[in-house]
Amino acid sequence: RSAKYPSLHHSLAADSTTLKIDLRQKPRIGMPASTFYAYAGQYAMAIPVHHIHLISKAFPWSIDIKSHTPITCEAVWDALYSALQEHVADSEWGMVMGERKIRENIEKTAKKRGETDPDKALKRIDWLGDSTIFRGLEKAEDFQKIRLLPGTDACSETWVVKMSD
Repeated sequence: RSAKYPSLHHSLAADSTTLKIDLRQKPRIGMPASTFYAYAGQYAMAIPVHHIHLISKAFPWSIDIKSHTPITCEAVWDALYSALQEHVADSEWGMVMGERKIRENIEKTAKKRGETDPDKALKRIDWLGDSTIFRGLEKAEDFQKIRLLPGTDACSETWVVKMSD
């Protein structure tokens, strides 16, 4: 387990994971098979949970993982991958219309991705530019408080997604 986040599986904790998962690929493909199968079915949390809320400083949307069965490491990886494969919504694009550098970076990344991906529409993964490597989950209480949508209830298992190049 993680020293800093003992309730979180060590393969998911930013302070202890050695995994570097490129979220441009399905997690099952983006890591050695032996590693994937060793951790995939293990519970994400020491005490099994049925709801995890993910936020990040790297992107503006949140990801809710809800399950009738305890959430596993694989469920976290798959939720991240799936969320980042969604098309950029018009409202999301509207947030960056005045941010030329960010907008150009998203378009450049999408163009590069389009060389191998038949889906030419902007995807959320393009928002991240080169920072597509999942480096784990961490807590950031101040950020979590600010990021909580006013009028909504906080999820006790809210985690901040750490990304890198």
